[in-house]
Amino acid sequence: MDDERLPEPEPGGALVPPPVHPPTALATAAPLPPRRRDDADLIEARGLVARLVTRTLDALDNVGDSIAAAVGLR
Repeated sequence: MDDERLPEPEPGGALVPPPVHPPTALATAAPLPPRRRDDADLIEARGLVARLVTRTLDALDNVGDSIAAAVGLR
């Protein structure tokens, strides 16, 4: 009865315990989530982009007007 539960001996005759496997899931500390930008920062960034786009389009419009005037379209 007890002989059936014993592991097979190694060729050298020594009994070796079964290998120990690490657990599959390990608990570790998670990094902090990234800091959320404040609403004021987002509004300021949107305003900056809007002003940049407006100034760029105004400058291109002025270039187009000067080309049209030079060619005689206006």
